[in-house]
Amino acid sequence: MGRNKVIESVRLHDRRNTDDIARDTLSPVIVLIHGSMDRQAAFARMARLLSATHHVITFDRRGYGKSVEQRGTFSVDDQVGDLKEILDQFAASQRVILVGHSFGGVVALSYAQRFPDAVAGLVIYESPMSWESWWPKDSGGSAAVAVADDPELAAETFMRRFIGHRRWEALPESTQIQRRTEGEALVGELGDIRRTKPWDINLVRGPLMAGYGSLSKPHLQASAELLGNLPDCRSIKIEGAHHNAHSGSPEKFVELLVQPLLRRVAQGIWS
Repeated sequence: MGRNKVIESVRLHDRRNTDDIARDTLSPVIVLIHGSMDRQAAFARMARLLSATHHVITFDRRGYGKSVEQRGTFSVDDQVGDLKEILDQFAASQRVILVGHSFGGVVALSYAQRFPDAVAGLVIYESPMSWESWWPKDSGGSAAVAVADDPELAAETFMRRFIGHRRWEALPESTQIQRRTEGEALVGELGDIRRTKPWDINLVRGPLMAGYGSLSKPHLQASAELLGNLPDCRSIKIEGAHHNAHSGSPEKFVELLVQPLLRRVAQGIWS
């Protein structure tokens, strides 16, 4: 694949002192993977919390943020390839925990099924399952795909559905323009998970923690509960949280989702 814009966007977070790092050779690396129309900056507060005790990696997925100039197709296969390249370079031979928000969960689950020995555990928050027959046809993603011939309109449609018309119209024009440029990545990846099944629920292996917000859409809650019912998996509801819990309630996200998974990985049992 060669070096690409995604690799160039990688940020490494580690607030441990030198002595702690030298003593701690067993703690897994935590990789935070953002969703559609999002970017690694949304994980800033969570990365700061987690980097006090772990090495944390964030990056902008292809087509978003600092990776907006990464062209090409935007399939899940591409996303998995980018993630593998990142881990090969920045976490080679280390245990890894993948934390996937929304579409980032699709990437995390797909990677874990293709490279099961490379992943110590998963945290998945409201990951879409758009290929399933029960997935609603009027979701924000479906509305964006419906106007896929105009990627900029698709991006605006998606954003309006998730943050509301008033908040969208209050954004600076420069921000609106920037978000519209991400429409190509949006329609590419959302279309891909409607045409193909990127991961198989029968092949999901824990340990895995699946989260959802009490204020989120029912289909997003249902996707988390499906994962939580699998062997060696758990699901939990974050009270008062929406789909943006990773940025809006990072303390709760870490406490209720990431820390239990870290304990399970360290102890071998759910506590």
